Amino acid sequence: MADNQKSALKPRHSTRPHTDSRDAQKKRFSHHANTHKKATAAQGSASRAAAALCVNAIEEGKSLTEALPLFTKELDDRDRAFVQEIVYGTLRHRRLLSTTVNELLDHSINQQFNVARTLIICAIYQLLFTRAPAHAVVAATVGACELCRCKKFTGLVNAVLRRFLREGAHLVHSADPCVEQSFPKWLYEELVKDYGNDAVEIMKNSNEHAPMFLRVENSKITTEDYLKALDTFSIDAKAVEESPCTVLLDSPVGVEKLPYFDKGYVAVQDLAAQLAAPLLNLEEGQKVLDTCSAPGGKSAHILDICPNVDLTCTDVDEKRLDSAKTNLQRLSRAPEFIVADIANEPNKLTGTFDRILVDAPCSGTGVIRRHPDIKWLRRKKDIDVLVATQEKILDNAFALLNKGGIIVYTTCSILKRENVEQVEKFLSRHADAKVLPFKMHGNTVDTYQRLPGENGSDGFFYARFIKN
Repeated sequence: MADNQKSALKPRHSTRPHTDSRDAQKKRFSHHANTHKKATAAQGSASRAAAALCVNAIEEGKSLTEALPLFTKELDDRDRAFVQEIVYGTLRHRRLLSTTVNELLDHSINQQFNVARTLIICAIYQLLFTRAPAHAVVAATVGACELCRCKKFTGLVNAVLRRFLREGAHLVHSADPCVEQSFPKWLYEELVKDYGNDAVEIMKNSNEHAPMFLRVENSKITTEDYLKALDTFSIDAKAVEESPCTVLLDSPVGVEKLPYFDKGYVAVQDLAAQLAAPLLNLEEGQKVLDTCSAPGGKSAHILDICPNVDLTCTDVDEKRLDSAKTNLQRLSRAPEFIVADIANEPNKLTGTFDRILVDAPCSGTGVIRRHPDIKWLRRKKDIDVLVATQEKILDNAFALLNKGGIIVYTTCSILKRENVEQVEKFLSRHADAKVLPFKMHGNTVDTYQRLPGENGSDGFFYARFIKN
């Protein structure tokens, strides 16, 4: 064994003279500390780079569903969750953050370094809206420049973030509601047209974090018993008066932590979505059609309410329908699955049905809390296409409905063109269709529009008709 290795093994009480000076000890400690800091910064840089690349991908037209898995596949679960927090938060406040960054940059060079600029925007989100230490945010963001292939802008990114902190780290607010609430102008104008002065409040609520609701499979376990199971697992939750099968968690948790999730006793589903299936007035033995069923949440609820109905689930997207199959298999449900575009090929379905659910493709403007990329991916021209598709699906579904049968029409939109105006046009086309009123909050209504945040839920629209 070499002499230096022998000395390293000497006990601290050795009588051998100690030759290291205090300065040498400090130097050695500092080296180890810096090494640790560099390792931590490198780890943090990977997360920041993934977040910036993901936000950039959204700006280029990718959805969060596509982008997040793509840029986080090399990260562990904790870092993936951290990236998601940065990405969702940045997209929620994107216009306001961008306005703030514009005050710190020479506008003439903005287009030259989109990824570096996005790194700065994501960093400012973290500095203002999270508890991440400022020094860690700056160091990790600067380190992320190389990972984002914009190393030549490292100095600029560092300088901008340090200037932001030096000048008080505050947002540059705007009198323009579109900028202040980070909404595209066309969508703000639609909301003003539909809701007047309530438009700003709707945008504010759409920028909030959505809570986590569960739907308890009451054919397998009572809501009361499931709440007891949650309590056993130290998960705080409460029942929701509006819906007997619904549980609201105090704080979101991973599904792997939910008791009996693997046994199919519970599903994650927003309160608003849970109110759709009961409107079908289901009875055992009926033939039921779920026209746009993926990812299968409402189909599963139908089979929990009435396990012995003859349910057919269709969707235009085979991959999404496969995900519905997987979700329903976990819940031990086995309806018939058919890949079909009800809007354009209703002949793929044979026979008629006693109950039909049309949870139509829509703008998704009621679920922006859960999908903030909708604000930046959706375009005004998309609404015309969606409205036309909804009309076709409603008409073709109604043709498949038995006399005396019920059709329920829902969307996760808050735009009147897709909802109440769509209903009015449908009724004008079908003399044999009649509105079937229902109860909501104790009141009898012909249709109902939930807005984001109502009783904690998403924005959602409901209508139902009976065929004379």
